[in-house]
Amino acid sequence: MSLRAGLGVAFAGLVGCARGPEDPRAALVLTFAGAPASRVEAAVALREGRDGEACRALRARLAADSAEAEWSTLLVVAARDPNCLPVVDAERLATWGRGREGWADAVGEWDAAQARPVDLGRLGPGARLRVALRGDDQAVVVRTAEEVLRADPTDPFACAVLVRDAIERGELEEAAGHCSEVHTPAVGRLRAQALDEAGRVDEAVAAYERLGLTVHAGAILVQERPGPDAESRLAEPVPPAALHRGWGAVLRGVPPSLEGLDASPEATMLRALAGDVSAREELAGIELIEARVLRARLEGIPDLLATDLAASPTSEVLLRADLGIRLERGLDLGPARARLAALDPDHVRLTAHGGRREAPWRALVPWTWADLAARADLAPSAASDEVGERWREAQALPAAERAERIAELQEDHPTLRGLARVRAGGSLLDGPPALR
Repeated sequence: MSLRAGLGVAFAGLVGCARGPEDPRAALVLTFAGAPASRVEAAVALREGRDGEACRALRARLAADSAEAEWSTLLVVAARDPNCLPVVDAERLATWGRGREGWADAVGEWDAAQARPVDLGRLGPGARLRVALRGDDQAVVVRTAEEVLRADPTDPFACAVLVRDAIERGELEEAAGHCSEVHTPAVGRLRAQALDEAGRVDEAVAAYERLGLTVHAGAILVQERPGPDAESRLAEPVPPAALHRGWGAVLRGVPPSLEGLDASPEATMLRALAGDVSAREELAGIELIEARVLRARLEGIPDLLATDLAASPTSEVLLRADLGIRLERGLDLGPARARLAALDPDHVRLTAHGGRREAPWRALVPWTWADLAARADLAPSAASDEVGERWREAQALPAAERAERIAELQEDHPTLRGLARVRAGGSLLDGPPALR
């Protein structure tokens, strides 16, 4: 190549760099042609977490007008909903917007969605919260959500983050009452979930009904209060309703109908419990604790629970499953008896919970402690540990101090879901026999 030609190529490259990335908007608009008009404004849908609707509204709007601010919003939606734009198109838009005024939040969210490092300090609170959620530091997530709410006390996404955090910490009462002025579906579902976990059946059903989530309400009723009310709410011919009708039948002791079920793991569990051979074989490939417990029960191999029991030795439901399987199969009860004798019964009781409505423990592990104790001749245990001692010590205190001590116990042990339940107004579930 001649010197002149070389200089020409270099100059052309410099000119190309000077122009910056190619503006992709005109090409993208062509792909939006014919986009149907939306019944909702993009900003409203985006605020309420309805990303698919926000995407459709933006595509229709941008097909008629190319306001730059709305293009950055489209990139935000693409970061949150991978079905909004093809990755290659969103990447071109992010490349063009990178460094432009007003694009830092959108590009930051997109980069985080692509697992790229993002400087949180350059983002506004809302984008910072979304990016923080993709990391592992829950404390940062909570602090950022609180920062968002200081600026906007009704921000629905930040509210949902804090309600979910309260549920995970075992603060069900806090979760049920948090952001009471926010009525979006996401926040409402979390509040109803908290009420359900607390055992407050009527309030949970009413909360789901207010959201129009009839099947969710029916799922609670068919498991807790079977009857015409539950059946009427599960009459819709959709897979979730079929699943909950099936679990309701199992809990009533009648063969469940398998019609209308989908291929979900929970439906597979129901099929397996009903005797479907292929569904039983599929259980080994389902990475859910419920599937592992059901597999151990159906195959009669309590040792399949060994890893889970080692990780959660005081798990009330795993201990019941281990003993129940051994009883049903006529296996040696010695290991189960020894395990229980070494545990504080109150600690075990404080872990008890009903599980997920989609795979209820009562259906998967049907043995009660009263039944197990009678059939296995379980001796009451006097074993003690730090959790049980703190619980028992609190019971002797005046009401206000007792509540404070129990709240401290919950803070130190958020996995005590039975404790979370009773603190939020529900009843303490059953547990193994104790000398106390």
